[in-house]
Amino acid sequence: MDATRLLDSASPEQREAVHRVAEHAAQLGLRAYVAGGAVRDAFLGRPVTDVDFVVAGDAIAFARGLAGAHGGEVVAHERFRTATWTIDAHRHDLASTRTERYPRPAALPEVTTGVPIEADLPRRDFSLNAMALRIDAPELVDPLGGAADIRTRRVRALHPKSFIDDPTRILRAARYVVRFGFDIDPETLDWLAEGVRHLPLVSGERLKYDIERMFSERAEPALALLAEWGVFHALGVPVPDGDLLRRRFERMRAELARNPIPTDGLGLSPEDLINVAGWGALIYNQGGFAISRWIDRIPFPIAIRDALVDSGPLSTLSPNTLRGASVSEMSALMRGFSGAGLLLGFL
Repeated sequence: MDATRLLDSASPEQREAVHRVAEHAAQLGLRAYVAGGAVRDAFLGRPVTDVDFVVAGDAIAFARGLAGAHGGEVVAHERFRTATWTIDAHRHDLASTRTERYPRPAALPEVTTGVPIEADLPRRDFSLNAMALRIDAPELVDPLGGAADIRTRRVRALHPKSFIDDPTRILRAARYVVRFGFDIDPETLDWLAEGVRHLPLVSGERLKYDIERMFSERAEPALALLAEWGVFHALGVPVPDGDLLRRRFERMRAELARNPIPTDGLGLSPEDLINVAGWGALIYNQGGFAISRWIDRIPFPIAIRDALVDSGPLSTLSPNTLRGASVSEMSALMRGFSGAGLLLGFL
């Protein structure tokens, strides 16, 4: 595969960014690559949604040079030597080639930059994300067999400590298995089992990010995999069984498609709406203990937290009670609940 195939799957803005990065790299005498999900998705024939660049040099200085030549703004992330270049409302992430060392399980890594791309790729989560395409030459860098694993439809981690170093990779594994219809490599599954016990060390913000990414895809089979792998048990949070989860998400999607929800009146963004519905499907009617455990674990925005708290007493109201109530009685029953909480009761 060369850059032409990747560019065919990219948006006009992404294609322009690739050309600008290639031109700037040539001027500086540096090698620049597209790496990770964009290369994977081009292999799969899927639309390329994000193009992440890797530079064999200082990515922050490189991004500032791009902004100087073409405009836009740069936000530097000094700890990991990465940068985000935003131009014409489009974000482009750039990273320096680097290695990573994890001082302890689930910790943020210590970074060493200035390495060749072949030394950078093994730090990644799975072989399907460990490919890079040099953008100024038709060169695919695939030292870890990512293309072969895509052809055999396999999710494979890169080393035995992968899930101990970063337990959130367990959540990503479930998402990739479901999104692509792949199988998980048996050895990878053994390594994953070793990492599950380290999940309580992961911050609530990181857990929230990966779980909410599932809500915008096919959440229920991914969540069922996490339950099967012991993820929720390790985190100490109860969840419904697989059949109930499936029914809830199917109903949620059907209701949201049938009844557009005025998010402004609920104090929710469209993204928040998907997330509050997803969390509700996962937590609703699991009892006060489950709600409190999730709230202790995850730093929910206030509107979502209040909706989940309201879902406890709302779930105790029987359909017969509501069906036989007068308007005034219904108003009294509903008084004090948040709009997002009532939405969960409706869904």
